[in-house]
Amino acid sequence: MTAPDTMMPETAASWIRTGKAVLIDVREPDEFSAAHIPMAISAPLAFVPGLLAEMDLPGDRTVIFQCQKGGRAAAACALAGGNRPVYNLAGGIEAWKAAGLPVVEAVPG
Repeated sequence: MTAPDTMMPETAASWIRTGKAVLIDVREPDEFSAAHIPMAISAPLAFVPGLLAEMDLPGDRTVIFQCQKGGRAAAACALAGGNRPVYNLAGGIEAWKAAGLPVVEAVPG
């Protein structure tokens, strides 16, 4: 198995903002609830096989998978299948935060 293509957070942010890509967060629901990248779709890794076939995305839309650090997102890239380009967000949400990009965080209640 070859390593999936990766995308740096700044490039991913630009592609998501312009509608060129969709971001799928493959972490568990509690992780997503605690903090997530704006516009991310929550789909835990177990749901990835067949997910892209079920989603009604335009054929030219790139998919970027994201997790905490990159391991689960790499697995998601391998499981995704299909004919559309998929990328692993390099360094996951941790690298996104380190790049100073926005994150939606749960408000302590």
